[in-house]
Amino acid sequence: MKNKYTLRLLTTVAGLVSGLANLYSQTDSTNSLEGMSLKDLLNIKIVSVSKTSETLFEAPLSASVVTKEDIQRAGCTSIMEALRLVPGMIVREQTNGNYEVQLRGAYTTPDAFFDGSTGTTLVMVNNRPIFNYLKGSTFWESIPVDLNDVEKIEVVRGPAGALYGPNAVNGVINIITRQAANDGLYAVANSSQGSYHTNINNASLGYRGDKWSIMASGNYQHRERTQTSYYEFWRNAWLDNAPYLVSELGDTMQNAKLLVPYPVMSVEKYAGNFFANYNPSEKVSFNLSSGLQHSLVQKVYAENGYGPLTTSISNSRYVDLRATAGRFSGQVSFIDGTQVADHQPGNKYDFNTFDASIEYNYSKGNFSLKPGLSYRSAVYDDTKYSDMINKLGIFNAKGKITTQSASLRSEYKLLNKKLRLVAGVATNTFNYPDKTYLSYEFATTYKLNKKHLVRAVYSRTPRSASVYDAYVDQSVPGLIPIGLQKYVQLRLEGNKNIQLFTVDMLEAGYRGHIAEGLSLDVEVFNMRSKNYSSNVLHAPRVNIQGADTILTIPIMPTNLPAVGNQTGITAALTYTFKKWQIKPYVTLQQSNLQHFAPYTTMPDAPPTFVQMNPQQNNIYSGMGSETDMKNTPAVFGGMTVNYAVDPKLNVNLNAYYMSQQTIYHSTWFLFNDGVRGVDNIKGKCIVNANISYKLMDRLQINANFKNVLNNTNREFFKTDEVPFMFLGGIHFQL
Repeated sequence: MKNKYTLRLLTTVAGLVSGLANLYSQTDSTNSLEGMSLKDLLNIKIVSVSKTSETLFEAPLSASVVTKEDIQRAGCTSIMEALRLVPGMIVREQTNGNYEVQLRGAYTTPDAFFDGSTGTTLVMVNNRPIFNYLKGSTFWESIPVDLNDVEKIEVVRGPAGALYGPNAVNGVINIITRQAANDGLYAVANSSQGSYHTNINNASLGYRGDKWSIMASGNYQHRERTQTSYYEFWRNAWLDNAPYLVSELGDTMQNAKLLVPYPVMSVEKYAGNFFANYNPSEKVSFNLSSGLQHSLVQKVYAENGYGPLTTSISNSRYVDLRATAGRFSGQVSFIDGTQVADHQPGNKYDFNTFDASIEYNYSKGNFSLKPGLSYRSAVYDDTKYSDMINKLGIFNAKGKITTQSASLRSEYKLLNKKLRLVAGVATNTFNYPDKTYLSYEFATTYKLNKKHLVRAVYSRTPRSASVYDAYVDQSVPGLIPIGLQKYVQLRLEGNKNIQLFTVDMLEAGYRGHIAEGLSLDVEVFNMRSKNYSSNVLHAPRVNIQGADTILTIPIMPTNLPAVGNQTGITAALTYTFKKWQIKPYVTLQQSNLQHFAPYTTMPDAPPTFVQMNPQQNNIYSGMGSETDMKNTPAVFGGMTVNYAVDPKLNVNLNAYYMSQQTIYHSTWFLFNDGVRGVDNIKGKCIVNANISYKLMDRLQINANFKNVLNNTNREFFKTDEVPFMFLGGIHFQL
């Protein structure tokens, strides 16, 4: 590998601090919550619901907090895996350490390409958006912080665009990084080794003074796949050491070593971060963070046309500044880098994203008002790496997506602060499409008494356009229309006027302390989504190129008439008794599409070998119909059971369950044989166990058993099996 010496150096450094060291080791010990009362647990602070610190009990939206103690005791090995501890999250492992993450799910139609993870959930680090504008998703492996940097993870379920702008369509995942808790030197590290050459190292070193603190952290991770075979669309087979792979159209063969240059590798990544905080007075603060990362993963993201797994390489750097001065708060961040993904090997693009926001916080008595302005610019450019003559790159353009937002959030408390009214609205003006979309949120809570609270919310948020949708300009091989074999050109073309995917949600909930040591959180929701889009074959047009007359048939992103409907309920219990803590949670939901047709042609498109009669079978053929969305589990959830045996020994069992799913891929419609392009994923329960023991005050070891039932069923479309794994770790904090 190109960066093997850098990786070895980082591993050595992490190992040395590990001689001191281990993270997941936290500022607080494993047993720090042993004596915490239920009241304390309900009063855990959250900032992501309203951008103001408040107790989780009083938050007006459906929300959850996973603390560093929760993560450590469960033995989670990544931020993605830790999200399995959160109610309402769908987390499916694709290859060792790589996950597809969705909040409630049901964000795409059954005939879509797999274009990424968390496409409708905004992921942030300290309020800094982590969003990939190529096709609109999150590259989780490119997030530079790791578990040793995490203080807590806050999750807000439901549209939150009135606070965070577009892309917070299904909710927000906000990763809050830690700071040194005490004055003086701070050091913490973790080293875990396990099955399938899994090697995870983290280290942090910092110092806290009177009004300032600094911290540097590094992380390195290496994981190998649990199998070496690959699934190929065309032959509908798992191939091991195949000399070549056939494209899904059956018209191209490619050297397998070019498509899958690292057949054993699942994850190899390293990153470094620097954090500095300065608080000259009670009302003034400055927080600066910066870092860089390199990652190489094999996962389902932007397909290469041969099989679902794609090699993705990312290199990026970021800087982020947050400041507060009196009633004003602001944040400016910049990230740039290069990524390799999508289609043929070697395709690259450069990118940079700039974010700036400012807010004013006004409050008087029971009334508060928070106006804000924000600007975001995302530039993606693959022209340096593409064949611009034959248009064989990813999107063959330098594309820019901009968003200007103005927001206003108000809050009023009355009836002796029992009733809380919240209203927020934001205007989001895009360059493509050139129009303004509204985000809004109307919420209310009512305290029945100190132990019981009911809440309701209605909200709407759009998702921004992607660079690919707006700018793609690409030659498409194959699929030549019948009778038009000569002088015909198929082209993928961008659509700058596409309407943006938007979700409306109506939700009601309850939080309460229902008995001694027992709390309940329930939410009932209905989400309506519109403006789904897909690449659709359009009517041909005639172009003149020199002496030739070329019939060009465009394939472009087009809005579908489909409307999504998702109704469900999420319930979470927390029970604490002496040394025990038990947290079961479950989501039951039903998802369907109205007016959906499994055809990607316009009525005036020409007949092709795939679709013989587009006048009859087109995107409008499903008007009046209703289709169940089987690619989202109807039941999912989990449970953690923690037992603090004594101050030194802790035992944690955690389980995660997903019901059966039927995942469709675009080749389902392409082949139309009822076999290819469909994967029936069996229901699965994953049970993990983590046992930790404190050898001395600051040194801890743990034994981590993953999938102890050895349920090897894959969890996503034609991805790797997930067998039993064991990891051993050592943790130290200075």
